[in-house]
Amino acid sequence: MERNLAKIPSDGDAEAEAILGLARGGVSPDLLGCLVDRDFIALYRYAARQSTMALRESSAARLRDALLAEAICAAGRDSDPREVMVSLAPLYYVAQQIGQVPSNLFDEIASCLSGGWVPDLLREFGARNDITLKAFAWQLIETPDGPDFQSTL
Repeated sequence: MERNLAKIPSDGDAEAEAILGLARGGVSPDLLGCLVDRDFIALYRYAARQSTMALRESSAARLRDALLAEAICAAGRDSDPREVMVSLAPLYYVAQQIGQVPSNLFDEIASCLSGGWVPDLLREFGARNDITLKAFAWQLIETPDGPDFQSTL
């Protein structure tokens, strides 16, 4: 198994950041309707990469962007809530590690979404206190460049 930063390309980061810029005022149905598969792939990869960078840099801003990117992916695609929770676990972990309150962060991102099941999932997941990397098939590994996440599946 490869670690996140080694296996996930960064070639879509600029595209993801542009989409996040459009989402700063809220994630509307119109915005979601304009996104295509390539956009969702860029956002998903961005979320995974930025969670690691947020941990390495203790950056609440990177973490917020990563969680917003993940939320947009979940809201805009036909996502399985269980798979979304697996993707959210490293973000929850990073929030704890850098001194953020997961419930506050997840609630903030949920409030950016206009409706559907994703805001409820974010609020419920963020309010839990039983989230561990191991329970969601992740592990934290140390690399020469710093910590990274690796799936155990």
